Amino acid sequence: MTTMDSSVKLAAPSTLTAIDVEGKWNIVSERLQKREDERLAEIQKKREQKSETAALQESTLFFTTEFNKEKVAIEAGLSECDRVDKANLIDRFDFLSLSLQKMQKFLAESTMFLPPYEVRLAQETISKLQTQIQEKRDELFPKKKFAFKSKKKVASSEKLFAKTLPENVFQEKVEISLTSCKYENLKDRCLEKFEDEINNRDVALARLENCTVKLYGVPSAVNMYKLKNCRVFTGPVSSSIFITECQDCVFVLPCQQLRIHTTVNSQFYIHVTSRAIIEDCSGVKFGPYNWKYPSLDEHYKISGLNRNKNSWNDIDDFNWLASDTHSPNWSLIPEGELVKSWDELIS
Repeated sequence: MTTMDSSVKLAAPSTLTAIDVEGKWNIVSERLQKREDERLAEIQKKREQKSETAALQESTLFFTTEFNKEKVAIEAGLSECDRVDKANLIDRFDFLSLSLQKMQKFLAESTMFLPPYEVRLAQETISKLQTQIQEKRDELFPKKKFAFKSKKKVASSEKLFAKTLPENVFQEKVEISLTSCKYENLKDRCLEKFEDEINNRDVALARLENCTVKLYGVPSAVNMYKLKNCRVFTGPVSSSIFITECQDCVFVLPCQQLRIHTTVNSQFYIHVTSRAIIEDCSGVKFGPYNWKYPSLDEHYKISGLNRNKNSWNDIDDFNWLASDTHSPNWSLIPEGELVKSWDELIS
């Protein structure tokens, strides 16, 4: 009985073990396969990360190389300003400003892959170059000292106005800049563009009459040509605004640099971080920028404009050379005539 019991006890485990071993083997195989799959996936992930890192490094290197080329070119252009004929200096500074604008656009387009440290360095470089351009401009075109002198009439010989440039000179310059992001040849319209259309893009407004234009966003530059009886409102413009041959308009805009040519009887509510320049203008008046809309604070951050620096009342008239009298071509909007809120006027 004891022997039989022993044989029974020994036989039963051998049958169970065969079934159990097969099941356990399947489980072990699945676990091993899972680990192998995970190992291979991890290897692939590391390869992809390495490839992405290499691509980012390559893109960063390309950005740094091209950005530094532009920086060196601007610095070289600045160093040559002292030797440039005064008649050509305005064009030289325009070229330097456009080159700086190109750098800003390049940076804006590259921020998605640049490390924050590289973005910060690039922003500091642009800010430094902007300051250097303005300082050199101030050095070569010093601001005229203004003081009232009693019982003295300005001699007509002191009123030295430059000859009006041919219409096609500035027209050609503006037309070249016209892009698909524009409004032109319109009358009696209310026109709007938003950030998804205009951020980091050049915007052009040409040959508009009796129009109200609102640009909610951060254009890289804005060109306006032959506007009549229009009201134009823009968000912060990261570089320059050029206004040519406009009349009876109201402009409400912030930017780094503002150039106004052959424009008459118009008001400007502006925020500029460098001195605004007028040329061949008359009857233009200036006040501080005061348009408000929900995303304005965010747009200022994107533009890089310094909100604490506003030279809205520091205007340089290139046609007025008298050092002891104020240019008759521009003035400040009297406090009592300033528009305090635009909401009801443009709604």
